[in-house]
Amino acid sequence: MKNIKKLKRKVSCSCATRLVVLFLLLSVVNFESVGQETDEPNDFRVTKGRYFGSLTFSLDQREAENEDQLLRYVIDQDRLNYRIRGSAGYAIRDNMTLGVGFGYGRQREDVTFEDEDEGQITTKRVEEGVAIVPTLRTFVPLGKGQFQIIVLTELNLTYGESLQRNFLANDVDKIQTDFFEAGLGVSPGVLLFFDRNFAFEVTVGLAGLTTRFEEQIVNNDRDNRTRIVESGIDLQINLLRLDLGIAYYF
Repeated sequence: MKNIKKLKRKVSCSCATRLVVLFLLLSVVNFESVGQETDEPNDFRVTKGRYFGSLTFSLDQREAENEDQLLRYVIDQDRLNYRIRGSAGYAIRDNMTLGVGFGYGRQREDVTFEDEDEGQITTKRVEEGVAIVPTLRTFVPLGKGQFQIIVLTELNLTYGESLQRNFLANDVDKIQTDFFEAGLGVSPGVLLFFDRNFAFEVTVGLAGLTTRFEEQIVNNDRDNRTRIVESGIDLQINLLRLDLGIAYYF
């Protein structure tokens, strides 16, 4: 009987020890999970290994009447330009992502002006283009990163076409243009996280280098097509052209 009582005591002690150990392990695991749930939502920094997807939109509209411009007097002008871009990328290290974007842009302008040589001229022009844009993003988080400064370095490769008609006093000119444009530039902006995943971003106009190759056909005269190459450097950030977007980081 004494041996049986000792055996029961050993078994009960062993079970109690195992329960205590199990309780401690569960407590540690629960503490770690609670710590992760309370810490991670408050850390908005773009750390290595995170992915993102974004959709941005820009709009430029202008209407004018009886405006004296540099080389012409505008009687009436109606211009509307917009661009849509979807982007995705991966954080190659903390506060830096490498990605690529695909965009579509459209420009439309109807303008009537007075020219010194031709008198009154009405021009209607439409341009469309698609772009592929490799992008390097650098983030400067403030505090825990809910508000961040971003700097976009972009290589913009755009292919498109345009159609322009010039209504002269006694004639109409039709100009068809195919173009390819390559640009390398920097665009600063800001990023605001609503939570750890969703963010709102604003960037301003690109400053950098641009080269444009055009081939123009006037009045369907394909044998005498015109080829134009234009290159330029723009070091001014255009604060009036804003790109607004929604991004998701995961």
